[in-house]
Amino acid sequence: MKRTIIIIALVAYGFTLKSQSELTLPMLPGVFQSSYLIPTVRPEHSMSLGLPGISSIYIQTIHNGFVPNSVVEVSDSIIIDPKKVPDEMSDQNMIFANADIDLFHLRLRIYNTNYWVGVRQKHSLALFYPKALFLLPVSGNADMVGETMNFGTLGLNSNFYREYTFGLSTELNKWAFGGRISLLQGLSCFYLKPQQIQVTIDEDDYTHSFAVDGSLYTAGVPFTSDKMINFDLFSNMDWILSYMTRFRNPGASLAFGMSYMLDQRTTFSLSFSDIGFIHWSDSTLNYRVKGEAAFKGLDILGDYLNGKEIELDSTINAFMDNFSGEEFEETFVTWLPPKFYLSANYQLARRTHLGLQMYSIINRKLYPAFSVGISQGIGRAFNIVLTGSFNQRTMTNLGLGLMIKPGSTQFYVLADNYYTPLVDPLTFTNLNFRFGMNLVFGRVKSPQGLPYR
Repeated sequence: MKRTIIIIALVAYGFTLKSQSELTLPMLPGVFQSSYLIPTVRPEHSMSLGLPGISSIYIQTIHNGFVPNSVVEVSDSIIIDPKKVPDEMSDQNMIFANADIDLFHLRLRIYNTNYWVGVRQKHSLALFYPKALFLLPVSGNADMVGETMNFGTLGLNSNFYREYTFGLSTELNKWAFGGRISLLQGLSCFYLKPQQIQVTIDEDDYTHSFAVDGSLYTAGVPFTSDKMINFDLFSNMDWILSYMTRFRNPGASLAFGMSYMLDQRTTFSLSFSDIGFIHWSDSTLNYRVKGEAAFKGLDILGDYLNGKEIELDSTINAFMDNFSGEEFEETFVTWLPPKFYLSANYQLARRTHLGLQMYSIINRKLYPAFSVGISQGIGRAFNIVLTGSFNQRTMTNLGLGLMIKPGSTQFYVLADNYYTPLVDPLTFTNLNFRFGMNLVFGRVKSPQGLPYR
């Protein structure tokens, strides 16, 4: 049964971890969480404090295989045209979901340097699939006769981990430098890694030949004696406390950035982050499936006319017997996808800034995003940001950021693409949403700007 599940997973679908772009947050440097993206942030306050569960909550969804309005027809109802779906896809496509929560942070400015520590918890899951996965059910195999279909872009890397960070930034004349180093605490991981998944269709007799070689890696997941997930432990508070505090899957990551102030109004910034890995060694349970098999089809009509019983189960079992399964417990490593920001900021007025930025993430391929934004401070208590971006195959990504600071309490809410899901959902491909509350004290610079009235 286990071998069957792994083979189906390898042939049919896969997951991979991919943190994606966040394009509005860098335009609000007064919010501490922007330090994770831009290490050279120049904060407005000398102290920022984040408390567990309320400092920052972040959710994200992405699907970039196709833009919905390109495959549907809208009249009295919405009609999906399946034949259009493969034509709109690239060779490699993704469905992604992510949720992060900040547990703590403290940033202090001492003389000309900002020091900070932070803890956050990250959860990610994504579906990564090739176009060929849709070509077969939609178009059939006629165009594939004599060809080999490669499903090697499938793979699973779903991680749950915590990040403990120390960071600093400082200014030197027109330059600013910043960086952070993080200790990663891996908690659980599912990692499906296919070395080979190929299907070849013979041009003479249309035999389908399958070649599979792939491994499923797991770590930090409690299993019973029969190798099933032990869900009973998730109601055991002693086990949960031990699980959340152990450091058996260590990792590390780095981030660095620099900025240059060309004049009093113009600043250029460059940064990279998430250069790191997690080494998984706790409760590892891995399974490898390898083999080759040929499927010539079923003669259903012939068996029926000859009065023979159609032995579907025995045919499937004979096919599956061509694949060998191996269970092993070796450690493994997963890598974080590195991210890069390049931005330019121009001060139009005292508290009015225009920003341009390019963001990219590398994970098997380059995923770029471009945005332009404007931020406006109003008095001492209010900031607003509006951004427009090209991201995940769409240009109608309108982002909005609001920060309100009555006294020492700083409330903020940001969304990279709030317009499309609400107004035109048939062009929706991505959404980022972040909100939270920080405590801030002491001003580094005066908030001169638009008056309250």
